[in-house]
Amino acid sequence: MPRFLRWILALSLAGGLLVGAVVLLPFADWLPGGTVGDVPTQQVVNGTAFNRLFPAAAPGEELVFSQEKRGFSEARLKRSGELVALLAISDTTTAPEARDKFAAATNSLAGWPLVEQGSQASAVLVGGRFQVKVISQGVGLDAQARHELLESFDLKALAAVRPRRIGPSTPAATFPSLRLVR
Repeated sequence: MPRFLRWILALSLAGGLLVGAVVLLPFADWLPGGTVGDVPTQQVVNGTAFNRLFPAAAPGEELVFSQEKRGFSEARLKRSGELVALLAISDTTTAPEARDKFAAATNSLAGWPLVEQGSQASAVLVGGRFQVKVISQGVGLDAQARHELLESFDLKALAAVRPRRIGPSTPAATFPSLRLVR
C-alpha cells in the first residue's frame, strides 16, 4: 500500500475515533461504566488516596508499596532488608463480607473495632468502611507489635476519606481521587 494511502487511512481512523468520542460524550452516563465488585467506580476510593495514610518508615525500615488499585492499597514493611509485615487498607464497599467480621468484635483500637485473624494478622475497621490490616511475615510480629503498627496509620484522616463523586458532564481529570470531609 502506498505511503500516501496509509496516512489517509490513519488520519481517517483517528478522525473517526475523535468524532465518535465527541458524539458519545453527552451520553456517557448512559453507557456502561466501570465497576469494582459490582459497585460503580465513583463510589469506591482510589487506592492511591490511601498511600499517604500509611505509617512512615522508622530508621532501618523500608516501606515499599506493592499493590494499588481502586479500593485497595498494600505495602511491604522491611527491616534490614527482610520482610516483616504486609500493611493494607481496603475500602469494604466492594467486599461487605470483610466488614461483617467486625460486627462481633469485642476489642477496639483507638476507638475502632479490632479483630485478630489467626495468629499472624490484626485488623481494624475505620469509619465503618475501611479495613486496615497488618499481616506479619517472616519471623513475625506479636499481636502488640501489630497493634502498634495499626495505630501508626493516620486513622483519623482515613475516617474522613470519601470518594469523589463525578457528574456525567464533569471531566474526571479535574478532580483528585478523594476529598476530606471536615
